Amino acid sequence: FHITPREAEIMDPQERLFLQCVYEALEDAGYTRESLGKQEAFGMKGNVGVYAGVMYEEYQLYGSQEQVRGNNVALSGNPSSIANRVSYFCNFHGPSMAVDTMCSSSLTAIHLACQGIRSGGCEVAIAGGVNVSIHPNKYLMLGQGKFASSKGKCESFGEGGDGYVPGEGVGAVVLKPLDKAVEDGDQIYGIIKATAVNHGGKTNGYTVPNPNAQASILSRAYKESGINPRTISYIEAHGTGTALGDPIEIAGLNKSFREYTKDNGFCAIGSVKSNIGHGESAAG
Repeated sequence: FHITPREAEIMDPQERLFLQCVYEALEDAGYTRESLGKQEAFGMKGNVGVYAGVMYEEYQLYGSQEQVRGNNVALSGNPSSIANRVSYFCNFHGPSMAVDTMCSSSLTAIHLACQGIRSGGCEVAIAGGVNVSIHPNKYLMLGQGKFASSKGKCESFGEGGDGYVPGEGVGAVVLKPLDKAVEDGDQIYGIIKATAVNHGGKTNGYTVPNPNAQASILSRAYKESGINPRTISYIEAHGTGTALGDPIEIAGLNKSFREYTKDNGFCAIGSVKSNIGHGESAAG
């Protein structure tokens, strides 16, 4: 993995971080960009898709500050570059897109990657997300919008939680159909049984979750996967530690579980946000 000084100069930090993460994911999977790019799929070489979740595009603000000072500096801030840079470096010819659905960006990227594999748009996909706190403008915005925790920490499902703290992070996974992964002798960390996406519709605000919509999307995923929620022992939740969002998430989970069982106390719930903060576009 090598980036020339000129290439590094024109990349924003999220581009560099995601590109490096993809290289490490490929290395961990036992592939190089050359070996994966040369695999033939549906008659095309290098038919590998790249899906990158991202939501903040603030690197350009540094260029704006310099321009105010009289320095004609323009900085890149195109989210599409995050995915396209990977496809360019690796010579991949499958779909290449940045995905911005706010805090669900990385999970939506994985959802779209699974759809791309199922539809034949790509045989292999790399999906994930990146989140870097590049500029203080983000913290000003979170404070003004009452999103930031007054205590400086996330308290997932905790009493008195009133907001979250952003966490920087990056992650990427290599996705293949299970039978192909088994045939190729790949190291398999997990199996995605089903994915589902929806929106809460009109509530008290588009950042306010809808328990009925959440229950509906969970039920759809259970049915598609063939999983009975009674067999689930742990759920890694969104759990940002807000007084409004956390109870609604619990209500949605309870409603979806009640379609299958009346039992109580069999499924634990938690959120890594209490340990590392809210990864926002990389949270999934």
